Amino acid sequence: MLKFDITLLVQIIEVLILAVLLNSLLIKPIMATLEERRRQFEVLEKEIEDLIKQAEEGIKNYQEALNQARVEGMQKREALKEEARRLEREEIAKVLKEVELQKAEWERAFKEEFAKLREAILSQKEFFSHLMVEKLLGRKV
Repeated sequence: MLKFDITLLVQIIEVLILAVLLNSLLIKPIMATLEERRRQFEVLEKEIEDLIKQAEEGIKNYQEALNQARVEGMQKREALKEEARRLEREEIAKVLKEVELQKAEWERAFKEEFAKLREAILSQKEFFSHLMVEKLLGRKV
């Protein structure tokens, strides 16, 4: 059987003193350290979330800037194509004008040469008519 004497009371007091000492010397500092680590992890998690948000925002801004640059590039390319088409039309018109002038010059020169040849042939029509008569009749006229 159990005997309730003074040793039981002493042991209970010893256990209580040991519990108070262990609580103040070990448990409270360890719990404080764990609580501090938990707070640090929370702060780090919050910083990580902020950094992730900043990175996502940076990526979003980059994508927007890239899309804007693509749009601007396409617009500039279209503007350059239109400018090239305009220059091409101007050059073609210029060349066509030069060709028309050259054609008119050749036509004028041809007409002058033709007129000279016609005059030369007409001036010699008597000679050619006599020549034809000689060939047809077989004798000189």
